[in-house]
Amino acid sequence: MHTVLIVDDEPWVAYGIKQLVEWESFGYTVIGEAHNGLSALEIIMEKKPDVVLSDIRMPGLDGIKLLEHIRLHDLPSKVILISGYSEFEYAQQALRLGAFDYLLKQVDKNKLTDTLARLKKELEEEQKAQKSLDLFLDDLFELFEPDHKMKIHNFLTSRGIAFDYPHYRFVSCLYEGSSVSGPDERAAAVAGVRYLRFRSGQNKVSYLINYDELKNPVGLLNFISEHLSHAQSIGISGIGVYSASVAKLYQESDVALCSSFTRPVDRIIEYKAAEHASELAKTVLQIELAIKEQKPEQLNRGLDELCEDCKTRNMQIDQISSLYNQIVSLFFKYYSNSNAIYEIEYLNYYQIFRHYSSIEQLFDRLKAIFLEKSGDELHISNETVKKIIGHVDSSFTEDIMLGFLSREFNISLGYLSTMIKKETGKTYSEYVMNKRLNLAKELLHDATLSIHEIVERVGYKDYFHFNKLFKKHYGITPSKYRKM
Repeated sequence: MHTVLIVDDEPWVAYGIKQLVEWESFGYTVIGEAHNGLSALEIIMEKKPDVVLSDIRMPGLDGIKLLEHIRLHDLPSKVILISGYSEFEYAQQALRLGAFDYLLKQVDKNKLTDTLARLKKELEEEQKAQKSLDLFLDDLFELFEPDHKMKIHNFLTSRGIAFDYPHYRFVSCLYEGSSVSGPDERAAAVAGVRYLRFRSGQNKVSYLINYDELKNPVGLLNFISEHLSHAQSIGISGIGVYSASVAKLYQESDVALCSSFTRPVDRIIEYKAAEHASELAKTVLQIELAIKEQKPEQLNRGLDELCEDCKTRNMQIDQISSLYNQIVSLFFKYYSNSNAIYEIEYLNYYQIFRHYSSIEQLFDRLKAIFLEKSGDELHISNETVKKIIGHVDSSFTEDIMLGFLSREFNISLGYLSTMIKKETGKTYSEYVMNKRLNLAKELLHDATLSIHEIVERVGYKDYFHFNKLFKKHYGITPSKYRKM
């Protein structure tokens, strides 16, 4: 059933529209009424109805402004506006803003049923297209997994595509907003460059670029400047030939894209393989000695030095992740016999990109964890812990870090982590992930929701990241689970 919200500042009018047709016989269900634009917007933000049937003339937030807010927040609701003869210009403006249709007062039953029939057809076509997109992205998810062995020439041949040039790169782009247009896989060509376009996430597009690096070295840069000018950030892989791995080039472009974490002023970052571990081994050894000898000041100096080295060397985020995980391994090496459970875990580059805004913040987290290990903690009541868990239960679809809860409830990070683990049997991140994935599992039974919509509803922003978590947790991808 497609969901409908009826909005009119006159309650009896809203009631009359609700009684005008047998909604369920047309495949709709009315989920509520609102009697002003502001309350309507709150309901739309929360329940995301498929259809909003709204009067144009309302005090406060009128139908036109309500439509503008729906578009501004990139909400999927289709809008049908109701207007009087004297408001025809408003109706024309509404259509320009993307309203599905408008109806004249008093609403005629036949006109309404005709509009609902046309709208149902459009909604079903969009659902069909979205399901195709889900299946397509599921195939890409498998293809882009780091251990996938598919070669570029096999990949292109399987799709009946013949590229003309000897060199290949992946270019991944991040755009502002929650989604990007163009959900299809599309091959095209511009001067000296051929490319295959993928929608690789809700606000992410990736291109497999084919050109001649030797004869046309500026071809790639020209393509980026002319066709990717609206991208917020761009990651470029190294150069590959026809026998290169598709997954390897894609991963390189994704690492470069996420390396805006370490180089926020750079809009375009090219992947460069580099080995910094041996050069930083002395600093890591000093950190280990400080941990072993329980010298917190020396430990902090070592972490500060390592943080500064990461910045001055312009290290990419996968290299940062490797160093971070070395320090985490030292923590487990020397504190594994502790009864306390601390909110520290190994992180891949994407997790760091998602959860931290700077290198300093990442290393400050390490310093805080080590500091908490040596500090004495005050006791907090079980009621407080349950209050915190209740807060998490009501907001787990939002991006709330443990550090925020620590500040909100005035409890140190390490102790709060220990209490959550003791209460739930899981670390904070595990607890939130389980809540999100369990909700996703329930939502997958609703065939009217695309996997993209479910990803957003449970609190994730990247389709591939969600797919990886779901498959790791349940042993099957979301689209395959839906078919069971």
